[in-house]
Order: sequence, then structure tokens, then C-alpha cells
Amino acid sequence: MPFQSSFLRHTYSGFEPSQAFDIVYGGSFEHRLLSSKRANMTHQRLTLDEIRLETGCYDFPVIAQGSMPPNSMCIGFMADGSDVTRYNTVAIGQEDIQIYPAGVELLYHAVGASRWVNFTVPEERLQETALARTGRLLELPGFAATSVRLRPGGRAALTCLADDAMGIAKSLEPTGGMAPEFATEVSRSLVAGYVDELANATPGGQSESSSGERRHHHLILACERLVVSGEEADIALAEIARRSGYSLRSLELIFRRSVGMTPGRWFMNVRLNGALRDLLGAGPTCTVADVASRWGFRHMSRFSEQYRKAFGELPSRTLSRSRT
Repeated sequence: MPFQSSFLRHTYSGFEPSQAFDIVYGGSFEHRLLSSKRANMTHQRLTLDEIRLETGCYDFPVIAQGSMPPNSMCIGFMADGSDVTRYNTVAIGQEDIQIYPAGVELLYHAVGASRWVNFTVPEERLQETALARTGRLLELPGFAATSVRLRPGGRAALTCLADDAMGIAKSLEPTGGMAPEFATEVSRSLVAGYVDELANATPGGQSESSSGERRHHHLILACERLVVSGEEADIALAEIARRSGYSLRSLELIFRRSVGMTPGRWFMNVRLNGALRDLLGAGPTCTVADVASRWGFRHMSRFSEQYRKAFGELPSRTLSRSRT
């Protein structure tokens, strides 16, 4: 079969990022807006047969939560905004790069503008290249996402590699894209570049606290699932703390340290963004009251005011616009 390559670029604006679910090919993510200011997001994907290079650029604070592709390893890093971004509640160093085993959960949280790069590659391909170039296999995580530290300048080198590949693909797309032979060479260059940097990487700086951060990440996700499951979207914080096995004070401290906000504010953002997605994708018989009830809002006037503060317009306006 001929070598398959393709390039895709898509820009999202306004509320559109909240419906960008496939930003990592084969994975599934939901975006949550954190500001009422107009959002602009650009996503690029370069497919080179079995590997994919993707970038996401946000000019707004955002939470993206979901799972990575189930059949391939992903390697991600922050091209811009590492100082304002966390992954799975872990702070990201300037030269840090994240390795995600197949199917792992990811909580991406940026409080400012950010740009990420993700490289999806079969582990076998990565290790074959490592053995050929370095004479040894890479030490890769088995189950949990792991951060390693590149040599000084390593992140910049990978950023240039990714930007060059995307720039070439974009320039050639109007004339039919990359020729198979050239696409094969670009693919080899990308894999080799990542292998060279990973081969010289060292453990990330947060290794001593990683187990605690993983526990807190899992706790936050478990509390979220409790909030959005069944008919308990408006469940009291004290009850969430009781079911989680923590005191309310401890739960508040964990959330503040891990995601920079109180659990009440975090869960409210989850519910409001859920309502936003439902209104944007509403069917012809759906009403604002239906959506509000689904997300645990019992008082319509209060829901409308909270929604307006979060997104800059009333829910009725969002519903009306989604039908035009």
C-alpha cells in the first residue's frame, strides 16, 4: 500500500472550541472555557502513514480533559506556555516532555495562552529507531503518564522540527500534498528527532511527589464523575468530601494546590460547560429548562445569571444561535 499522508488545519472561535472533541486523533477530549472573552483556537494535524503530528494553539485559558488514543503511544510538550500549564495537576518545566502510554487519561489545564505539540507513534516504531540509532531501547512508562526532562535546548529543537514539518505540509497541500517518498523521509526525520531527544532525557523534577499528584488527579476525576453522574449534579460539597474520604477542608486544599481553584468553582465550571455543549448541540425540542435541569440547576434565574457571567450571554441566546 502506498505511503499515506495528509494535512489538516482548522480554526475554532467563540464557543466552537467546546465542540472540538478530536484534537488528538483516536482520542476523545472535551474543552471547558474559563473566561467569557472570545476564544480562538487553531488545530493542525499532519498524518504520515502510521504516525501523526498535531498542534493546538489557544489564546484563552482552558481545561481539556479526556483520554489519549487506545492503540498508540503519545509524546507531548508545550511549545509555548509551559509556565501557565499543568498536565494531570503536575506543573510543567520549560524542558519537560510528557510520555503518554496508550489510552491514559489527561487533564490539560492552562490559565493563559498556550501551544502544545503531540506526536503519536507506535511504540514498536519508536523502539526500533532507538535501537538503530543508540544501540539501546528507550525507558518508557508502562501505565501512567510520565514527565522527563530534555537536555537544554531540547524542547526548542523539537519545536523547530514540528514547525518545519507543519510548514512544509501546509505549503504543499494546495498542490496535492507531499509525494510519498518525501513524506517517508519527513516521517523518519520526526521519529529520529524524538528518539535522539528522549535518549538524552533525565527523569522529571517532580518525581518525588508524583505519587501524591497522581492520587490528587484521580481524586479530582472521581469527584467530577460523582458530580455529573445521575441526578446529583447539585450535590453538596460536604457530601462529596464525605464520599471521597476527605474532610471538606482537606478537599479544598487539594483542589487549590492542584488546579488553583476551590472545588465549588471547579464543579460549577464543569456543569456550566456541560450546559454550554448541550445548548450548542440541542435538538429542535430541547429547551433551556431541560438543559439546566440535566446539569443540576434548579433555579432558572440563577442559572441564567451564572451562565451569562461565565460565557458573556444568556443561555437562551446560545440556544437560539445554535438553531440558525
